[in-house]
Formats: sequence, structure tokens, C-alpha cells
Amino acid sequence: MIRVKGPRAPTSSIFFKNATLIDGTGREPLTGGLLVQGDRIKDVGRIDPDPDTPGIEVIDLTGRTLMPGMVLGHVHLGYHDVCDFPDLDLRQPPEVATITAVCNARTMLQCGFTAGLSAGALHRVDIHLRDAINAGQVPGPRLLAAGRDLCQTAGMLDWNPSWLQLGMEGLGEFVDGPWEVRKAVRRLIKDGADLVKMHAGGEGLRYNCRQTEVTCTREEIEALVEETHRRERLCSVDARTAEGCRLAVAAGVDLIDHATMIDDQSLDRLAAAGTFVVPAIDYLVTTLEHARHSGFARFGSYNDFLDRTRYEEELDAAVDVVRQAYRRGVKVLVGGDWGFAWCPHGTYGRELTHLVKLVGFRPMDALVAATRLGAEAMRIHDQIGTLKPGKLADLLVIEGNPLHDIALLEDPRNISHVMKGGRFVRRPVAEPMAAYA
Repeated sequence: MIRVKGPRAPTSSIFFKNATLIDGTGREPLTGGLLVQGDRIKDVGRIDPDPDTPGIEVIDLTGRTLMPGMVLGHVHLGYHDVCDFPDLDLRQPPEVATITAVCNARTMLQCGFTAGLSAGALHRVDIHLRDAINAGQVPGPRLLAAGRDLCQTAGMLDWNPSWLQLGMEGLGEFVDGPWEVRKAVRRLIKDGADLVKMHAGGEGLRYNCRQTEVTCTREEIEALVEETHRRERLCSVDARTAEGCRLAVAAGVDLIDHATMIDDQSLDRLAAAGTFVVPAIDYLVTTLEHARHSGFARFGSYNDFLDRTRYEEELDAAVDVVRQAYRRGVKVLVGGDWGFAWCPHGTYGRELTHLVKLVGFRPMDALVAATRLGAEAMRIHDQIGTLKPGKLADLLVIEGNPLHDIALLEDPRNISHVMKGGRFVRRPVAEPMAAYA
């Protein structure tokens, strides 16, 4: 069973007043206050705290917005400055991945993302990181940790040439057939994984495994789902094609990463099943920008890059798919493949901007995707994701109003305060502190 853990709760009381309150439910904002006691929200709305509350700190948020901490539905904390897939295993020892993950966990908090779902990690890096965060040893988000990704031979992660005979698996653990899937899932659960991810297709930057391919079988996905759900864990599938997504939905996966090249029938099935989807639009946008301005030497010209990767085609398809998914009520989350050299950690807010400006989301719905829906995907929506009394005080304060300009969330300098479990992890250095009077 997945549970939210963390260090001991603080004992202080903090009252935020005169804030524009976006509560994460999708309701229209109101001007009011929020009272934090210990690690929980005590009250919220048009309220005034009890003047006899001892030692209460008051923070005036006039002109600023208070909202729930955000959730990344797809994050690789161990990725940094990746230029090609072999960078993830051939050129990065686990010690480096661990240090990178610790740094990126802090970055997530500083950007207002107080929770997230791991989308795969080298070795057990995210599992150990989660444990260190929960023990209060390092700062970081509430994390559902994954271990290595599962992948079939000749699948997306099988990039090491056979003739090298390296005898390593790196990021991917190769599983062929349902019983190999079952054994790998059991091993990951033994190692402490909250979530198990499997690849069902390829990726544009790969030479021999394109995003139009399906690389696993129905039986393999069904084995993934049955084993993870039996042990009350979550599972995700990385799939871009209609066939891959149909297999995943039929098997009952909890989350699909990308789903960028699917058809109306697959969208209808996603909506009916209530499956969560993380399209990761920013990865496509920023990779195309990088190719246009800096290039990828191994592809030759920009036109060669487009011919090989089909990223321009995939981006056009993704925008249309996510727009149709939004209209059908599919549960779209905020997340992506940050950690590549051209889309570094800390630029997470770009995904919300794309949902609004490219896809056509209402700003409020983009914020709900980043808060309430993210908490639902983590199965801890009873504890985070909305501003309600009794929930954990995971909050952020924005200079201005993201409903008027969603791009405010792209720059961490626009985030004045971040709180996780009643403790500030970001606040102005010279902020005056006052007792309630």
C-alpha cells in the first residue's frame, strides 16, 4: 500500500491573508486566507484565525496567488545534460545519478512541485532518494519511486550493440515473455518500487526502434498489470501508437506516458477507463527547437533530423490528440522528460504553457491537471492536491495570477513561497514576520 510519509510535523501556526486562492478543484478563485497548523491546513476561505492563537505568524499575500503544491506525473530525477540515450547508462555511474537526483529533487521543490511520479531511474536511485526524503535527510518532493524500466529485446532501451557483449542492462531491464515480466516486477517490488514502468514502443531519436512501432505483446502488458496490482503498486506504459495504447488500456494500466499518436477509438477507451495520460509536449517542442538552432551532428541537416525522427509530425499529432483528450475528459497530467541538455530540470512550467497556448486548455484546467489530477494519479488525493481543511499543507505562492498569465510558472523567480507539510522550503529571505494581533 502506498502511503505518504515525511519528517515530524512542525508545531507552528501560519496564517496567509489577502491571497487569491486557487484551491485545485477547478472552482473560481476567491480572495481570502489559509491557516496552517503543524503540517496540515486548518482552515481556508474568507476566514480570520483565533486572535488568541499563540505565536501565530501572519503573511500578507496581497497581489499574490496561493495554490496547492503541484505534481509532476512523469519525472526522471537522475537525468542531467543528456545528449543521447547511451548517456544514461554507458556514461553515467550510479554515484553520479544519485547526486544528480538529489539536486533535481531540490529543484522540483523550488519550482513549486511538491510531489511526483518517477518515470524510471538507473538502478535503485529513486527508491533510495524517496527513503532519504521521507526520513528528512534531503529536501525533495513526495515521490512514488520507480526502479529500472522494463523493456523487451530490441525495444526502446536496448541500445547497446550486441557485438560489444557488455553484459549490462543500465536503465532498462530486458524481459521477453510474460513470466520474465512477472519475475522482474516482483524483483522491483522487493527492491522497494512504488511504480513499475514498461516500454511498449520506440522513440524518434532511436535508429532502430521508431515511435510508430509496438515492441511488446498483450500478454506482457497484462502480466505487468496483474503483478503490480496484486501487490498494490502502480504501473505505467510508455506508448505513442494507437495499438500500444489500446493494449495498455485493455490491460488496465494506471498511467500511459506520451500517447501522442493515437486515434479516436483509443481516446474514447482512455476516457472510459479513466486512465491517466502524460503527453510530455515540452520534450517535443524543445527537441525541435534545439535541432533547428543547434542541430544533432549524427543526423546531418535539420531536414534529415525531421525525416529520421518524425518529431514535427509527432508534435502536430500530439497537440491534436491532447486537444481531443481534453474535450473527452481524459485525465491529462503535467510531466515530461526533463534532464536532456535542451530541456533541463527547472523548466517544468513550460508544459503548462503548452497545454494552454498550444492545446487550448483553460488556465484553470491546466492548474487542476498539475494539482488535483496529479494527486489522484498518485492515489493520495485525500492528502494533497487541493486546499481543504485536514489536508497536508503543500502550498505555493505566486507573484501575480497564473490564470491571467500561465507562463508565470515557467520562472521560479515568480514563486515567492513553497511549503511542504507545513514547512517552508522556499520563502523570501527578508520577509517580515509578525504575530497576529
